[in-house]
Amino acid sequence: MKKVVTFGEIMMRLSPPGFLRFGQARSFDMIYAGGEANVAASLAKYGMDVDYVTRLPDNDFGDDCIAFLREAGIGTSKIIRGGDRIGVYFVEFGAAQRGSKVIYDRDNSAIAQIQPGMVDWKSVFADADWFHWTGITPAISKGGADVCLEALKVAREMGMTVSADLNYRAKLWRWGRKAGDVMAELVPYCDILIGNEEDADAVFGVKAPDTDVTKGKVAAEKYLFVCEELHRRFPNLKMVSTTLRGS
Repeated sequence: MKKVVTFGEIMMRLSPPGFLRFGQARSFDMIYAGGEANVAASLAKYGMDVDYVTRLPDNDFGDDCIAFLREAGIGTSKIIRGGDRIGVYFVEFGAAQRGSKVIYDRDNSAIAQIQPGMVDWKSVFADADWFHWTGITPAISKGGADVCLEALKVAREMGMTVSADLNYRAKLWRWGRKAGDVMAELVPYCDILIGNEEDADAVFGVKAPDTDVTKGKVAAEKYLFVCEELHRRFPNLKMVSTTLRGS
């Protein structure tokens, strides 16, 4: 494998110190995080060559975010600059019986305003052979969905391996089209599809028989049906994988 390219939104994460509630905090710890950036960081730690593509504002926060990515060993030369702001999300960490809480402030972020033609995908993919994206990017805006499709067409044309994580987030799909309709146009360009025990149902209406996620009833053998059904719908897929969490 020559190089992996991942594409998506990275945001500023603000969290109360320790396990304080939002209402108790008078300061916040700050890092940068995002699903596709996390994948890139993991690959870099395994010693793999990886580039991350996103759109960041041309300001101090954008500069700091790029420095953060570089510290993780991620290539940042393909990041484009523009827009007014980086997305922000607030995380209140759970403790004991109290669950975690997340509040997003990502509307009109730099990457949410991305449009086809802003990224030179042939140049981005010139020295790479694997492209990874997730369902978060097409969820944040029509532009995000259009650029995903643009990237996928170029990746297919260049003979790259393409992997996708469904990564369904109901709160993000607000720009006008349903997740299933959009993802059905993107997944045919993929070789590998990843999801969890709920994603296939939420996006494509494919549910494992005799399972109940809310009760932790997620027997692994039941999810073979999900993988097989996704492969039947998208015969281009060479591999379908799902993760199972019982709590």
